[in-house]
Amino acid sequence: MSLERKNELSTNIQEIRKEIDQLALAANRNPQDISLICVSKNYGLEDILLANEIGATEFGENRVQELQEKQIAYAGLTDEEQKQHQINWHFIGTLQRNKVKDIVGKVKLIHSVHSTKLIKQISRVSVRFNVSSEILLQVNVAHELSKQGFYEDQLEPAINLVLNSPNLCLRGLMTMAPYFSDPADAEPIFAETKKLLTKYQPLVGPLFDQLSMGMSNDYQYAIAQGATLIRIGTRIFGVREYN
Repeated sequence: MSLERKNELSTNIQEIRKEIDQLALAANRNPQDISLICVSKNYGLEDILLANEIGATEFGENRVQELQEKQIAYAGLTDEEQKQHQINWHFIGTLQRNKVKDIVGKVKLIHSVHSTKLIKQISRVSVRFNVSSEILLQVNVAHELSKQGFYEDQLEPAINLVLNSPNLCLRGLMTMAPYFSDPADAEPIFAETKKLLTKYQPLVGPLFDQLSMGMSNDYQYAIAQGATLIRIGTRIFGVREYN
């Protein structure tokens, strides 16, 4: 079963990477500037390890408890197995302040920093743990009431707060487009997010260069507008059984 599953994941990942390369070149971009974040929510460590054997290294989790469970399982591997599986964890879901202590220092990048209170808490915990946390600010360009994130007029104060908070490194922006029956309708959302990154890059500096945007249904339009981190789950692992 593992071999069959590995072949399935290999086919899916190869197809996506081929599409990423083609889309990047069509947008006059370097494909190497785009990282594939494999969203592994509701899939176990076995699937993550299989995808890692194929060459995937970046994995995104939406829930703190599930991330912790997978990291504990990974820590239970032998030293040799861990050497064979070098995994970078990303947190991409809504993060509650009381859960910050559970992920700081344990993930490569927090994509979904959506409030000033959360910025302050990540800074406090990072100082306590003596680590530097790389973060993205989540922007709500579509002004959806059902989604978290900073509106455009809230972004500059949030950026200044990060810049004045110890042990934080602001790497860029993250956004989630509304679900459209025609995914092309998401492109203006991605274009506006790119404009915001460009606008504030002189304020933050050259490390402010990451755009986390685009998922299985609309990532081609995100790449056209400058996405550097695309979050793909269903196209890689299949349709989830939600619990």
